[in-house]
Amino acid sequence: MEAQSVNISWKIMMVPHIVVLIFGLIWTFAPSISVGQDLHSFIGQPWLDFVASNAKLASFISLFGRVLGVQLIVLGIMAVAITLTAYRRGEKWSRYVFLTANTLGWGSGLAMEGITGVIPVVIIEAVMLLIAYVGLVISARAILTKASI
Repeated sequence: MEAQSVNISWKIMMVPHIVVLIFGLIWTFAPSISVGQDLHSFIGQPWLDFVASNAKLASFISLFGRVLGVQLIVLGIMAVAITLTAYRRGEKWSRYVFLTANTLGWGSGLAMEGITGVIPVVIIEAVMLLIAYVGLVISARAILTKASI
């Protein structure tokens, strides 16, 4: 039987992992939204103006954004799968994976969006990192003191 703290924690951990999937879908199917917002904030030129003046480069950047989106979708699916299986069972390795992956994933996103200056996305990423940490803290005692098999 899963500990109550792990039962609460895995549900909390689903939030940032589903948001990764949503970000992946946006980057994959509407890269001009994410890329355009970052570009406009960083260089001050609207995406459509950039496309008009740099069509080939804009095409490459969109392709790059779509590839990033597919990678985020894959990562999100894997995170959800691990959350619903190993993390839900309280396996230690999954906790360490989520501690590392959420710190590096959301942290690098925070750094990039902080540099480009897209404050709404910075806020979303900071909240997702905080939610992940709350989920990890809630289950820490139950998972870390659980006897290994």
